Amino acid sequence: MRRAGLALLGLLFAAFGAVAGAEPGDGPPKPPKPKLELLTETQQAALRREAIKLSVASKRGKQGRVEATLVVGGFPSDYNLKLGADTGRLRDGEAELRLALSARQREVLAFGAQACEPATLHAQARAGGRGVELSHGLRRPQRC
Repeated sequence: MRRAGLALLGLLFAAFGAVAGAEPGDGPPKPPKPKLELLTETQQAALRREAIKLSVASKRGKQGRVEATLVVGGFPSDYNLKLGADTGRLRDGEAELRLALSARQREVLAFGAQACEPATLHAQARAGGRGVELSHGLRRPQRC
């Protein structure tokens, strides 16, 4: 009887040790972060296509969503242009999303390109329950 009690007590301590040894952060692994890439790299290409294209790649999820803000340098202050959002279906883990530029946004970007002012894109993407951010400058025309 006493041996059975000690054996049971030993099993309880072993089980408690296994539970106590587990880290609180141990659990299901987090899904990998999606990858966000800027496909339209120059100001002239954005003006020619009247849009800025981005690529979202993710191993999880069925769709990707991107929101962006374009900051064009200017005097006396910069122009912050909200480009809105676009959602697209992930095919083979990748989606190309297009953020259309309005007439006013094209006008400001064209003025910035003409004045050799920098333009920077700040984008946030979500896919598969995770998010990622990107800040990337659009290349200016060659004459600048």
